[in-house]
Amino acid sequence: MLLRNEVEIIAQTEFLTRKVCRYLAAAHTRAKLVHQMNAEQNRQTQFATTTAGQAGRGGNGRTALWVMASITLGFFLPVCACAMLLIAGAGSLSLMSPGALRISSGTGDAVAIVRVEGTITTGDAANNSSTVSGAVSGVVIDDLRRANEDDAVKAIVLRVNSPGGAVTGSAEIHDFMRELDKPIVASLSELAASGGYYISAPTDYIIARPDTLTGSIGVIIQLVNAAELIEELGVSVNLITSADNKALGSLWQTLTPEQAAIFQGLVDESFNEFVQVVATGRNMTRDEALALADGRIYSGRQALDNGLVDALGNLQDAIDKAAELGGISGAPRIVEYERTPSFSQLLFGFSSRLLQSEPERIRESLNALTTPVLEYRYVAP
Repeated sequence: MLLRNEVEIIAQTEFLTRKVCRYLAAAHTRAKLVHQMNAEQNRQTQFATTTAGQAGRGGNGRTALWVMASITLGFFLPVCACAMLLIAGAGSLSLMSPGALRISSGTGDAVAIVRVEGTITTGDAANNSSTVSGAVSGVVIDDLRRANEDDAVKAIVLRVNSPGGAVTGSAEIHDFMRELDKPIVASLSELAASGGYYISAPTDYIIARPDTLTGSIGVIIQLVNAAELIEELGVSVNLITSADNKALGSLWQTLTPEQAAIFQGLVDESFNEFVQVVATGRNMTRDEALALADGRIYSGRQALDNGLVDALGNLQDAIDKAAELGGISGAPRIVEYERTPSFSQLLFGFSSRLLQSEPERIRESLNALTTPVLEYRYVAP
């Protein structure tokens, strides 16, 4: 695939850059060795005649010429190779616009497969066309939009393999799916829990494997408290805030009962929304949905028994069901969407990784760890 080729381009560029350094070091070593050999030869060889002197000077001149040639070739050959590789990569990427590529197989009416894989995060499609881990809400929505606007696509399979993630990202995907006018079948893979189930609930039909882990209907917010640790280390952290709750959930302060109640209110609000999404999507009463929403996970078989899924099966079963709901006779054509970065995005991502210092990476990790985030996410033990 093109994305794999782009990664190979970066890897080859890094390899050739290191090779440039090795060539330069080798050329320097060769030049130094030749110089030492010439000096030793001049000390041992004394020519009395002018002809011999001229011959010696001619030999030294030829030696110097070879030294300069080896240095020039040693430097310019790998540099030219790097330049040609970058130009070839830029040319290949410029032949197509960045964004979602439509990949199809077969002929006739189609079923589109939109994949939600990894932790669900909140973001825009325009800022995430390069390699991004997890399921970015804007990217999933953009793929759903393209499938809905494609006249050849008669139905959509939402392929979910996710523990869930951000409340906002999950809600954005869910809300957009309710606006679509084509049949949607959710195909639950190995894991479709919490937010992974949240986005599956509004689909027309849900198929899970018997060993799928799903459910985990609930909300979580993780708060890290390092107050005792920094006290043992003899470190003092002073927070100057405009109000008592401005540093709510700070890593450096113990949560008060009043502050815990504030977070609980946020969790309860999102939880009530989750229960309503399940009730509406699965044609249950609120009490029926609430009875299933104690946070536990269910196997595919258990989910079938309690009404969270409609059938057991694999991806192909979901494709067949989508084709049936979309009125497709015979085997449908399969359409998927893959995203490619522009050349500038590719270089920016590469350079930003090289230029980021170790303290900056540590600070980013700490910020991600210490910033409270509401999540529809299954947290494995």
